[in-house]
Amino acid sequence: MTERMYLQDSMCLRTEARVIDCVPHGDGWRIELDRSVFFPNKGGQPCDVGTIADAVVSSCDEEGERLWHLCDRPLPVGVTVTAAIDGDRRFDIMQQHTGEHLLSWCAWTLLGATNVGFHCAMEYATLDLDRPVTHEQVLAIERLANREAAKNGAVTAVEYASEEELKNAGVVLRKHAEGLTAPIRVVSIEGSDACTCCAPHVRRTGEIGQLKIVGELPYKGGTRLTFLCGMRALMHAQRTQDAVDAIALKFSTGRDNAVVSVEKQFLELSETKREKNAALAALDGYLSKELQAQAEVIRKTAVLVASLPGIDGKRLRALAQKTQTNRSLTVLLSKTGETVQYVCSANGIPNDMGELCKAVNLLLGGKGGGRGTLAQGSAPIRGDFSESVEALRRYCGQIV
Repeated sequence: MTERMYLQDSMCLRTEARVIDCVPHGDGWRIELDRSVFFPNKGGQPCDVGTIADAVVSSCDEEGERLWHLCDRPLPVGVTVTAAIDGDRRFDIMQQHTGEHLLSWCAWTLLGATNVGFHCAMEYATLDLDRPVTHEQVLAIERLANREAAKNGAVTAVEYASEEELKNAGVVLRKHAEGLTAPIRVVSIEGSDACTCCAPHVRRTGEIGQLKIVGELPYKGGTRLTFLCGMRALMHAQRTQDAVDAIALKFSTGRDNAVVSVEKQFLELSETKREKNAALAALDGYLSKELQAQAEVIRKTAVLVASLPGIDGKRLRALAQKTQTNRSLTVLLSKTGETVQYVCSANGIPNDMGELCKAVNLLLGGKGGGRGTLAQGSAPIRGDFSESVEALRRYCGQIV
């Protein structure tokens, strides 16, 4: 059994230890020590990484009472080595985990909401509450958590030999994990939270730094909060400030007026788009009549195959449908950049446009489909496009 140094001192970053087992595992080796500073993958957070002698430790996992360190090379059993973890990584994760305790206590205190899930990745952390929470309530949780952190209260871990000893100690727990075996470890924050937990934490709440909730969304009938603590929160604030400043610069305004400027431009663009769409609709009314005049009547069917440059698929489809008569077949194509869009539309004839689209796909090397009276697709520009259009015109004349 490995003595877990992190349970008593979260700032113990290195120790002398004896190798008690070493076995091959995948492309590396699993090493067991008689004592370790490495916290494993458990409790919703990633493990510590570091070194054991000259071996690099990329992961650490707990199996029963055994603690396995995944290393890039073997070490002789019986030798005494120095085991050391990445201190910056450990401190960052401790900030997030202690911050999660404080945020959870604030949600519990303010709203009676219970934390039912926690996950800490290397870029973000999440906690899941068992009830819906409004944005205003999220802001209240965040404010209270930062006020409590600023009190710089002590964060302590105490192990109790039994449930009875814990009960006799009079500790009021926000959360008591089920199925725990003795000793029962309780992490407490001075003046606020207490709950069972197996992970390392910072020594005082001031070490958490800023707590910032950056996301909130409904999750399994409750709410999932995404949050950042310490340097993660600072870097997020810096990135956000840089983004807002860049936007403000584009509008030649100050940071405080950036949102107003964006909203104003959004309204202007919406109105411009509406006017543009109205103008295009009117233009397409005239254009569809010109296209109808170009149609060739073959066996009492108006057959139209035409190429119109720079028209997107949605507008092309509307145009094709506007050219329809009582008995007609229309294929419109439009080159935009290195791509050609095409629409097949028919009315009053038995031809299936899905089948016609397959023929166009084959001719142009494209993809698309449909059925009945409408189909559409796209293809990369290749070869002589005008020749392809002419070949398609002849083919349509043959199938009606």
